[in-house]
Amino acid sequence: MQNFILTLVNIVLAGILVYIIVQPGKRAREIEVKLATVVDPGSLPFWVAEEKGFFKEVGIKYKPNEVNKVLDEFDNTVSGALYASFGVDFTYMLMKTGGDMKLVRLLYYSKGKGDGIVVKDTSIKSLKDLAGKRIGYYQNTRYNVILDAALPTLIPKDTADTTKTELVGLSLDELDVSLDTRRVDALYLPEPYLSYFRNKEGYRILTEGVIFKDVVIDGTGITSAVNVSLRKEAIKRMREALSKAVEYIKQHPDEAQKIMAKHVGMSIPVPDFVMAEDVSEVKKFAKEIKDRQLLPIEKLNLENLTSEK
Repeated sequence: MQNFILTLVNIVLAGILVYIIVQPGKRAREIEVKLATVVDPGSLPFWVAEEKGFFKEVGIKYKPNEVNKVLDEFDNTVSGALYASFGVDFTYMLMKTGGDMKLVRLLYYSKGKGDGIVVKDTSIKSLKDLAGKRIGYYQNTRYNVILDAALPTLIPKDTADTTKTELVGLSLDELDVSLDTRRVDALYLPEPYLSYFRNKEGYRILTEGVIFKDVVIDGTGITSAVNVSLRKEAIKRMREALSKAVEYIKQHPDEAQKIMAKHVGMSIPVPDFVMAEDVSEVKKFAKEIKDRQLLPIEKLNLENLTSEK
């Protein structure tokens, strides 16, 4: 009888073991998280993970909060009130923190090559012709501050000071029509926005490599020191889902572009997304901004961007 019971117990245990092995993706329970998403190309990994079911696969249940512009979402993520935010521009974070991002943790980032000025007006033939004109920029960034710092070297002023150049913040959908409606005379854009206009009939790239000639870090997915310390399993699962999304974007760029277009209303080329394991390019971009005094950064602290503490 005793042998029979032991045999039965062993069979049951073996069955449990087989169940676990054949269902490796099965999670003990769902984890509910609070997230914020900016309507920005930098949110694409989140949208892909959402549409392709990658969050569900890893046992993440979320309460989404989609906004057009980052406001309290950044502070709420850093404090831990939100588990993560997506589509936050890197220049925004640099200026918001004064360069000291010791409490910020990167989940992923997007990067492009250089920047440029887009025009329609045929009378604008060089940068000096922008003197006294209106230059549009994407309002969810801090490119207005960067442009303001760079303009004296880009557009020399005359002695009568008649060359006051106005910087105009534009939403994504306004970028597309701002030159047509003459709200602005030119657009300052990094990639991938620059390439959106590259093949658009009637638009002209006046010049490229205006401020940045190399890698430009753009949209990000972020969490915080609080979250990686106190919510390890939730952050681990989110990273797993986002990693699947970034790989999907690389393997299926056309499909990823369609997903992005549904959210932003524009067929912007898909940015190059990188999971935040090696952040050397991020640090290089931030250092360039600080060294050239393009943003008011007193202290640059990016050492903990990938820390688990």
